[in-house]
Amino acid sequence: MPYIDISTNAALAPETTESLKSKIADSLAASFPGKTENWLMVRVSAGETMFFAGSSAPCMMVDVSIYGAQSKANYQKMTAAVCALAEKECGIPADRVYVKYTEYDKWGWNGSNF
Repeated sequence: MPYIDISTNAALAPETTESLKSKIADSLAASFPGKTENWLMVRVSAGETMFFAGSSAPCMMVDVSIYGAQSKANYQKMTAAVCALAEKECGIPADRVYVKYTEYDKWGWNGSNF
């Protein structure tokens, strides 16, 4: 039950957004055992007004909400993958990317809770 909210001030073509969504799903599955695209919701907001370190140069914020707890090593693996994707897919340097994680023990879907 992950939800990944990606915001960037970079303009992204529709095919770049689709590729980013697919590759972030692959990174999620590789980083967090049992978390697959079947349960993943992704929102990509491109062309936002954003500043990082006082600059409007391309930057990205990736907010990962996840049901349950993960290890520090799993989070490290995911952060490395997200930063690599930002650079490769969007041309945003890794040092202009923040990744934030929030764990939840309550998550609802389809009229009930897990």
